[in-house]
Amino acid sequence: VTSVAFSHDSTRLASASYDNTVNIWDASSGKCLQTFSIGKPLHHIAFNVTGLYLHTNIGTINIRALSGSPSLPNISEPRIPQYQGLSLSADSVWITHNSEKLLWLPSEYRPSSSAVSGSTIGIG
Repeated sequence: VTSVAFSHDSTRLASASYDNTVNIWDASSGKCLQTFSIGKPLHHIAFNVTGLYLHTNIGTINIRALSGSPSLPNISEPRIPQYQGLSLSADSVWITHNSEKLLWLPSEYRPSSSAVSGSTIGIG
């Protein structure tokens, strides 16, 4: 696993893997709801506030458009995502709130994976 992210309502978890796939999980049951191949490695993923898109290091993925589709998704151009609530910046240098920088992370504390649920952020 290269990256994980909770949806803003904490009902789903997305995980990116070394095999270039993304899995969407039901956070309460642990059931895999969706798996799709990206064809490229993902190092950072985050749900947008609606839970319909994943912001990644290679662009934004429309999850709803992929329902039942194991094929490569349409990925829009990379852009700096705007987050609501607590999150980690796309470059993993800052802990942010509503896209405002709160806490700078020294290089030895910058995570390879992170997840946010409510007011808790896990980095590792």
